[in-house]
Amino acid sequence: MYKVFFNDHQLLWGPEINNSFNDNIEQVVDIECFDGFINLLSKLDKEKHVVKLIIISKQQPDLMAWLKDKLTHIAAAGGLVINEHGQLLFIKRLGRWDLPKGGIEGGETPEVAAIREVAEECGISQLAIKRQLPSTFHLYRSPYIRHGNNWVLKETSWFELSCAGSDQLVPQAEEQIEEVRWVSKEELPEVYSQTYGNLKDLLDAYLD
Repeated sequence: MYKVFFNDHQLLWGPEINNSFNDNIEQVVDIECFDGFINLLSKLDKEKHVVKLIIISKQQPDLMAWLKDKLTHIAAAGGLVINEHGQLLFIKRLGRWDLPKGGIEGGETPEVAAIREVAEECGISQLAIKRQLPSTFHLYRSPYIRHGNNWVLKETSWFELSCAGSDQLVPQAEEQIEEVRWVSKEELPEVYSQTYGNLKDLLDAYLD
């Protein structure tokens, strides 16, 4: 099953979806064409309450592959970094807590990109990958795409990283990062109150 976030709305699709379960799912939406999908996003963009929708498409059985072809698909990688004290590394960008991440550059593996992005955005070194975590997906409109269809499907590969060093944390200002901070598990409610739905999902699965 794919769980794709648009703002904090959740769109769920995939062959494992059970249309009969009731977990605050408001409705099942059958996507007949690409314009129908874009119209759905436009309606959700105006929706004040967070909703969950099951998306199906009788015309496009592999909905994810179809949307990757229709939308701009961006592959990114990031790290959930833990230090020797059990603290987690967060960045604050545009007033919201986030995890360090960024686009995968040509020739990079997701693992290499995750380590590079954490090092660049936070100013730390001595990072090592411990394991891969579930990927996250989200949809947004990019102001950098000039043609009419500027919708982006971003897929982020996440990795748990260990940090053995004691480097001073340095936020990457050119990426609009305001703060970099080690956060204890007791301080996580502060992060949860100012972060994104897809990261809450990632953290919940990690901490469970």
